[in-house]
Amino acid sequence: MSQVAGDVAAQAKHATTEAGEKWPEKFIFDFSRLSFIKPAGVVFLSNLGHWLSEQGSQVVLRNCDPKRYAIKYLDDSLFFEQHCGNKLSEKSHPRGTTRPLQQIAQQDSHAWLEANFVPWLAGRLGITQASLYTFKACVSELFNNIQDHTQYEIGSIFVQHFPRDSIITISLADFGPGIPEKVREKLPNLDDDAAIIQAVQDGFTTKSRTTNKGVGLDYLLKAVVLRNGGKVTIYSCESIVQFHRNGNVIEHRALPDVGFCPGTTIDIEIRTGTIEVLPDEREELQW
Repeated sequence: MSQVAGDVAAQAKHATTEAGEKWPEKFIFDFSRLSFIKPAGVVFLSNLGHWLSEQGSQVVLRNCDPKRYAIKYLDDSLFFEQHCGNKLSEKSHPRGTTRPLQQIAQQDSHAWLEANFVPWLAGRLGITQASLYTFKACVSELFNNIQDHTQYEIGSIFVQHFPRDSIITISLADFGPGIPEKVREKLPNLDDDAAIIQAVQDGFTTKSRTTNKGVGLDYLLKAVVLRNGGKVTIYSCESIVQFHRNGNVIEHRALPDVGFCPGTTIDIEIRTGTIEVLPDEREELQW
């Protein structure tokens, strides 16, 4: 996602392990080595900053040169405006290919999806809004999962359209306990990789509220990976697992050297060329 985020997250993990009750007063995000960042890195880095602040630590941003591409991308995504109160450059603005970085509470997520995300994406792709209802339902359920799994009930989201690659990426992060920790409440002997793989199985749920329909991750993989041919990558605790399609089967692979991810970051990659175009009079998906 980004070396900056990985370094700071590793420091945070070490602090929680070694410091006991004492939490470090300051964490430094040093951007001097940042040359490239993906959308998932934007939300992970932002979410990590919010998470550290919730622990009472001061987050300091250093070596933020807006002339460098990766820093300008963060500035245009509104990362610095969100964390520092102002953009680095007056010329920075959200790009037309993005829905800029935003923290959204679960109770506001449906309105954002309905009035912001869906109309914007339908306009970018030149298709009906009804064609996107399946993906809207996927993201809505992920917000329901946030409500169910974390006391903060809020997530950071960032969306990027890559028109040359015919791909949309939707990245969503929370600072809950993480998927492996929730799964181990039911299956205590699983490591982080196995816990994430268990979490996406059909019928498995750790839900505790009726607002969570319990169809989130399995439904997400079927809609994005199996039917659309896209990818889903889940970052949580000390694991990253990527799900992709091989023929008519969903396969997964655990990525090495993942570091530490507080909470959960989910990166959804949708292939725009395989989205089924539907008439707008089609009723929205109902469970």
